[in-house]
Amino acid sequence: MLQAGRTAVVFAMLAVCAFVALGQELYPGDDVLFSDPAARDASNAPQTMAAEEGEGELEAIPSSLAPGGAGAARANGASPPPAWTAGYERGFYIRPADAESAPFELRINGRMQFRHTGFARQVRAWRDNAGVVRPVTDRNDFEIERGRLEFRGTFIDPGLQFFINMDSDTDDGHAVILQDYWVNYRFSPAFDLYVGKAFVPGSRDWLNGGFRMRLADRSMATTFFRPDRTVGIWAMGEPLERLFYRFMVGNGFNTADLKPDAIDTQFVYSGSVWKHFGDYGDGYSDLELHVVPVAQVGHSFTFASDRGRGPGGAPLAEQNFVRLSDGTRLSQVGALAPGITVDHFDIYLYSVDAAFKFCGFSANAEYFFRWLQAIRGDGPLPASKLFDHGFYVEVGCFLVPRRIEINARMSQVSGPLGDGQEYAAGVNWFVNGTHNYRFTLDVTQLKGSPAENSGPNLRAGDDGVLIRSQFQAGF
Repeated sequence: MLQAGRTAVVFAMLAVCAFVALGQELYPGDDVLFSDPAARDASNAPQTMAAEEGEGELEAIPSSLAPGGAGAARANGASPPPAWTAGYERGFYIRPADAESAPFELRINGRMQFRHTGFARQVRAWRDNAGVVRPVTDRNDFEIERGRLEFRGTFIDPGLQFFINMDSDTDDGHAVILQDYWVNYRFSPAFDLYVGKAFVPGSRDWLNGGFRMRLADRSMATTFFRPDRTVGIWAMGEPLERLFYRFMVGNGFNTADLKPDAIDTQFVYSGSVWKHFGDYGDGYSDLELHVVPVAQVGHSFTFASDRGRGPGGAPLAEQNFVRLSDGTRLSQVGALAPGITVDHFDIYLYSVDAAFKFCGFSANAEYFFRWLQAIRGDGPLPASKLFDHGFYVEVGCFLVPRRIEINARMSQVSGPLGDGQEYAAGVNWFVNGTHNYRFTLDVTQLKGSPAENSGPNLRAGDDGVLIRSQFQAGF
């Protein structure tokens, strides 16, 4: 505990010194990511954005952008192709001067979270519901979380857009993967149709994105209940003023990086609807310093059926994400009965959420309800259905407007096999008043965590103190 704490303090001091040296006058531009369609549409309408002062016009069109080049056009007696500009506006971009005659644009963004994680255990081991004793270990390490390079823009038609998100985490084997990728056509503000890979919209906190969180990462309850990414088709939009929706049909509840032989033939069906009261903005923190109270309320629903076994006879990898309220993996041998393996279940997830901002103060919460039904295995089971529920609540307040914010969180997961709790507090330093340049320090007390995910540094069975220091930067 002392070693992890000392490392966290040293890292915090080094980060502060670096920030002071660099100064606070870096580009105070808008944040990179957007959590709702209205904000996303404002950023993903590059053909309408005016050129900023100081952007340079390219003297010649690269052959990759204009096949044949300007010389070929002149030789053929045709009009020269439109001029192109390059510069920085919410990302580095290349765009035509006339978007109607050449509706092609590319914008490049990047971001990274550099984190120190320290964990001091308060128990040496925990026993899961299958009777397996698993060790609980300390942690003291640096990592890169969400090291991402993003490409987005338009092609062929002003309404035809694309997005590619390349991600690399040191806790995922240092591999670079295509985390998100899609093509969409924006028919109108009320209807935007997508195909590709993205979030299953089963939780507001999940949809909020990983760069605008109040603390270093999401809550224990969100991590336990939320779905993951999948490949599919979805629609989103704003049919009425400040009323948003997102509906998706995809491969599964949690099939982010799985091959076809690791998933079943059942689709996931998920949707979310939310409403803004006032100009709520993005993220949970009140960086806008609203002088009039604003709020957001919504709810989300997801259904998926998981069944079958793989070529080797084990349950499909798609089923491995579900854990019981004590942290036991549902597909583990003996999870519900000695020697019996579950290989069939239906999952229903429903959540309600609310958030509030006013004068630098903010609060947000979400309650989750999860039903596991039609549970079957390769032998008799004591129950064919299970119900778990949980929640998280977060509050924050700026001590220095748009710069220094203090935050607190409580979350809990409850079910027939026990409860897990999380109590956390932390501080954010928004160096230039945005999430693009931020330092976070938080301390979390975990009591029997049932959740496991490397992103928020949670492991099933963890009981102890988690300390995280994080510097995040984006362009």
